[in-house]
Amino acid sequence: MATIALIWELGSDYGHIGRYLPIAQALKARGHRPVMILRDISRADEMLGPYGLEYLQAPLWLPPVSGLPQALNLTESLFLFGFLQPAGLLSILRAWRKLFELLRPDLLVFDHAPTALLASRGLGLPRLITGNSFAVPRRATPMPLYQWWDPKAGAPAREQDCEDKLVRNANHALDALQAPRLACVADLYEAEATLITGVAELDVYGPRAPELYAGAINSIDHGAEPRWPTGRERRVFAYLKPHYAQLEPVVSALSRLDASVLVFAPGLARATVQRLQTANLAFSSEPLRMRSVREQVDMAVCHAGGTVDVMLAAGKPLFVLPLQMEQMMTSRRLEQTGCGLYYWHQQPPREIEKGLRKVFGTPEFSASARAWQARNAALTQEASLARLLSSCEALLAMRP
Repeated sequence: MATIALIWELGSDYGHIGRYLPIAQALKARGHRPVMILRDISRADEMLGPYGLEYLQAPLWLPPVSGLPQALNLTESLFLFGFLQPAGLLSILRAWRKLFELLRPDLLVFDHAPTALLASRGLGLPRLITGNSFAVPRRATPMPLYQWWDPKAGAPAREQDCEDKLVRNANHALDALQAPRLACVADLYEAEATLITGVAELDVYGPRAPELYAGAINSIDHGAEPRWPTGRERRVFAYLKPHYAQLEPVVSALSRLDASVLVFAPGLARATVQRLQTANLAFSSEPLRMRSVREQVDMAVCHAGGTVDVMLAAGKPLFVLPLQMEQMMTSRRLEQTGCGLYYWHQQPPREIEKGLRKVFGTPEFSASARAWQARNAALTQEASLARLLSSCEALLAMRP
């Protein structure tokens, strides 16, 4: 039996746990001991406890960093998480190393965990980097820009200065640990294996070598069966964050569609639910079994996270509402496929209903989504999971 650490460090909400859940279950079924080291354990017992899966709190950088401009690339984003302060970064690295020492893992798996990756340098442990395309950035110097669609987004001198600063700070900490130094930021993503849990068409940095893509892995078999409002032939599912500034305009626009609408907005106040629900629009108070949802809907609305992969795998178009840069990058790629549209907060609110109705009422979006499904039919969740597990087993076989 091998102990396998499944590490998640950056990002919000529970998509990373949802991706790790089927992986951990499969590893456990093969006789291994998966242990998740998680950024946020506030719902870990609820999500993982029923399956007897272990979890630990990840060492994190907590002090807020202010005064920095909007990040141009991942290098600048890392300054928000300890890479701006060498002494503080060293403290986090030592905490990661002590955790590894106590856990004694045989394999490290990283999903958006750059500080843990840095801490693992020189330990001699096999490492697998995985996650969506944003969590597995293209290796370049300087690191690639986020806003690849904007010809004015780049600032070469600033990019090089940030590259040099991060490498200098990281090497200060690595020297103290007597670990191998970085020559560039991209060296942070050196590992024995790398697998993107996604497909080339939605890679936020653009298509890469085909062998890098394992296909999407998400939690699609857990949760309640959907219960739709009756009386309408077509169905729309929406996964919305309760803090989203335009939530009420979105829900109101959804209620005006000629469709049965089911909304999952975890944590939304009961009074708000009662005020917004209508005869054709209902709210679910618990997570839903997404394998069932995607087979039953005609269209989905979300914030451009893992739900995009889930829905496209069933050939369903989307209208997406990105909240941050990673989601905006995904939204741009989604629109390029012809499988959906997005609304950005800088647009007038009236564009929400306009875009929603366009995706709902234009057959070409559904046709493009079905074509996407056909092109990527081989990358089922089962096949993707098998590919990742095979990579884990191969790395474990490399141990002395």
